[in-house]
Amino acid sequence: MIVFDVDGTLVGGEAADWTSFEAAFKEVAGFALTREFFLSLEEITAQAIIHHALADLPLEERKSKEQAVSQGYLQRLKAAHLGDDRSFLPTEGAIDLIHALREKEIPIAIATGDWRESISFKLQSAGIPFAGIPLVTSSEYYSRADIIAAAVTEANQTLDQAIYVGDGTWDLRACRKLGIPFIGVGKRREKLRAAGAEHILSDLNPAAFWQVREVAKR
Repeated sequence: MIVFDVDGTLVGGEAADWTSFEAAFKEVAGFALTREFFLSLEEITAQAIIHHALADLPLEERKSKEQAVSQGYLQRLKAAHLGDDRSFLPTEGAIDLIHALREKEIPIAIATGDWRESISFKLQSAGIPFAGIPLVTSSEYYSRADIIAAAVTEANQTLDQAIYVGDGTWDLRACRKLGIPFIGVGKRREKLRAAGAEHILSDLNPAAFWQVREVAKR
């Protein structure tokens, strides 16, 4: 089976995405997230970012602020899309690949470090045909490895059948933790290579994907 990340993998628009997230966080928390903060994180999911940044607060207060950030973030995503309906486009080959996987009856799931409401909005805006595909998000789990494992389970598959497709070194770390193959795509390919990723594609066009998938399976 194939499990997909979303941001930077199935959907573009990372600039508008991070700008919206960081503005929403600053509005709620009263301070900005720094580059040094992100470099210090082992876990990159929306829930993990909020709870790590606000670690000095009681758990219930962190949860309340997480909810506030997620709503402010979604509002900003919608405003960005309203201002430019090309803010969140599908990545090259993404839609064709999903259709091809479905035609071949290869199980698919989506596992993302974003929250459910915001990722659903971006997938819909990009025209990704995700209806009926198991979707697990940071609304349900703190860690990316747990999100991926739950997505595999929701698809009625097992981890030894799964390949994950993502664009970040945090995706690669999660796959190593789970012991599953990883295929890297997106704009961070050089960072993925430097981190030891073995299977990397420039885009998701099906022809190239099939070749890399066969190598990754072995």
